[in-house]
Amino acid sequence: MKPKSIILVGGPETGKSNYVGRLWASLKAGNGTLKRAGMPRNIEYVESICEHLLQGKFAGRTDTNMARQDFCVPLTAVDGAIPTELIVPDFTGELWRDAVKNSELPQEWVDELESADGALLFVRAHSPLNVQPFNWVTSRDILRLPIGAGNNSTELPTQVTLCELLRLLQNKLACKPNGGKPRVAVVVTAWDTLNKELQAQGPSAYLREQFPLFAGMLEDVEDIDLQVYGVSIVGGDLQRDQAFQKRYEGMIMAQSGSVTYELDAVVHADPDVTMPVAWVIGN
Repeated sequence: MKPKSIILVGGPETGKSNYVGRLWASLKAGNGTLKRAGMPRNIEYVESICEHLLQGKFAGRTDTNMARQDFCVPLTAVDGAIPTELIVPDFTGELWRDAVKNSELPQEWVDELESADGALLFVRAHSPLNVQPFNWVTSRDILRLPIGAGNNSTELPTQVTLCELLRLLQNKLACKPNGGKPRVAVVVTAWDTLNKELQAQGPSAYLREQFPLFAGMLEDVEDIDLQVYGVSIVGGDLQRDQAFQKRYEGMIMAQSGSVTYELDAVVHADPDVTMPVAWVIGN
């Protein structure tokens, strides 16, 4: 059984851990494109995430002091390929954030990237950690302040961070064994927090509106295959929508959520949350 490794890339609280938990719920229930052929290693870790979701809560930020928690699960055939083991190495959001800030990634993780079969790049809609670009017009009053006054934030705009992370993937991901380009799925999480009109326009339109620099880079990339998805892992907002919280109590977690994607300029929605991973590791 030849393992396939995918890398989950994204800053703190972009939804990587919760997506892994929801992915395992689908694999366990057998209702997605990907099918499991056994139990995962380190099952306590992923089951703890599922337990949060079953209780109507999202799992919190990964504890950076914990030992490495890779998710590894055997899969049956995907797109006619031989059975494989899916490995999702445990990169914390802080590690990716610091890699962009310091232009340096520990060699252990460079090796993981170079041997990976593809990646999922996460950005969370309406995240309080998203940093917007400096507006030179509306911020002219701040510019008149003495140096050192005003907003001293040194955080890079989120779209700049996304561009740098994508550039890192371009440089480190290898071509597929058949010579095909490496694949990167851009995953917009918390898709359900957007209004219906924005959801209907699709995830690419959302990125063009909110992160135009990053969206422009996606359109110019030639050395990797890209697909953009909007992902809701439970189908609603467990943190702020009390009406949905009540409905969720009677829902089956493994059957909730959806993936929004675009095909031939048409926006589609599918309940299969394994779809981004299946596309990345497929032939």
